[in-house]
Amino acid sequence: MADSGKKKTIKKKTTAKKKTASKAVKKKTSSAVRKKTTKKVPAKGAVKKVSKKAPVKKSAKKVSNKATIAKKKAVKKTSKNKAPKNITPKKTKTDVVPVEDELDPAALSRGDEPMGVVDHLEEFRSRILIILATLIVLTIAGISFSDYLIEFLNKPFVDTGKQLNIFKLTGGFWIRLKASAVVAILLTMPLIFFQIWRFVVPAISKDDRMFSRLSLLAAILLFYGGMAFVFFGLVPMVISVLLQFIPQEMVGTIGADDYMSFVFFFSIAMGILFELPIVVLILTRMGILTPAFLITKRKYSIVGIFIISALITPQDPLSMVVVAIPLWFLYEISIVISRFAYMRKAKKNLKG
Repeated sequence: MADSGKKKTIKKKTTAKKKTASKAVKKKTSSAVRKKTTKKVPAKGAVKKVSKKAPVKKSAKKVSNKATIAKKKAVKKTSKNKAPKNITPKKTKTDVVPVEDELDPAALSRGDEPMGVVDHLEEFRSRILIILATLIVLTIAGISFSDYLIEFLNKPFVDTGKQLNIFKLTGGFWIRLKASAVVAILLTMPLIFFQIWRFVVPAISKDDRMFSRLSLLAAILLFYGGMAFVFFGLVPMVISVLLQFIPQEMVGTIGADDYMSFVFFFSIAMGILFELPIVVLILTRMGILTPAFLITKRKYSIVGIFIISALITPQDPLSMVVVAIPLWFLYEISIVISRFAYMRKAKKNLKG
């Protein structure tokens, strides 16, 4: 019994040793397998760490690229701000430019001062204000002498033995004002021509200024000559002819307002038409007209003269012919003047 008990204990010990040995072998083999797998296949945590480190390197490269681009842009801006040595900087409004560089020597010799558009407009406005102020003063002065003015203007009609009539209550006042205003305009015409000449004279060369003065004087004389020709020559004749058409059994009641308007319009229109030689002379000097052109267009001009005469005169063939004949004569004189100016200009061009 004792031997059998010993045998059982020995068996238990041997089985326990075998189990422990097998467990140790299993542990060794499992550890070896684990070591091999760690070398060949990376662990999950390791893979995650590598994937996280890769984009960090890329972002660093991006930051460095952005920094270099910003540096390049800053360099370009500084290079643009620096003006090159060979290129001159642009002129600004505050830069002062000498006047002599902008004007040609011919402008300086004739005294043409540099002026902008606003300065020219201011000069033009000042000259218009001078003319208007003169007209107002002469009109006010003319009202105080309106009795003498009306008597002088009505003389061609009163000499026929007729009287003028007023059909409105305020007619007398407006007749006095109209007579004073028209006489003021006629007296201001030399000032108007002078102001126009002073405005244009800086652009005229010194050689042509004497011609412009003579042309101005001739224009004033022709204007007053045309008005005098109408008032002292044509108006009495036209009035006497037109009054003869009134039948004896009828009474002619001629309004003073109508008579004044007729005389003023007729006189001023003829004064303007008498400027034809001066206009032709100036246009010939500018090279716009030639004597040959005026000669070839003579027949059309004569027709136009008769049409204009019919428009500015009453519906009377006699007065139309009386007005057309002086205008035709002025046209022929204009051809002679144009020929003279053209030949003189050709001689100057040959000498130059």
